[in-house]
Amino acid sequence: MDVDAKRTTIRVRLEKARDDLAAARALLQTAHWRAAVNRAYYTIFHVTSAALLWLNVSRSKHSGIQSAFGEFLVKPSLIEREYADIYADAREWREEQDYRDIARPLDEATATQIVQDAERFITRLERYLREVGAIE
Repeated sequence: MDVDAKRTTIRVRLEKARDDLAAARALLQTAHWRAAVNRAYYTIFHVTSAALLWLNVSRSKHSGIQSAFGEFLVKPSLIEREYADIYADAREWREEQDYRDIARPLDEATATQIVQDAERFITRLERYLREVGAIE
């Protein structure tokens, strides 16, 4: 994929991430905690796939994206370790809430924290993408 195509795809993925974050915020306002966590996780997933694309890394599974984030962005210290923890926490909550019939109780405080963490995550990865010239 040439650089222009990469930048276009990155912009599309960032728009998805921003849209997911807006949805997560709105869902918090209507007390839809599970759905808010779901959208917060997808904020993280889409912005991570955008950052990995800049490095010519793509994965087809959620576990692969998370693993590649650690390998290609956190391990070489391009992104701080705390963001790997945010990713892991959001994914764990999302999967538990979406797939288990009996899951940990999800309350407003937890859902709000996950959405706030997703906001920090997208801000950090967008800063990284600007620093490397992937976006303006």
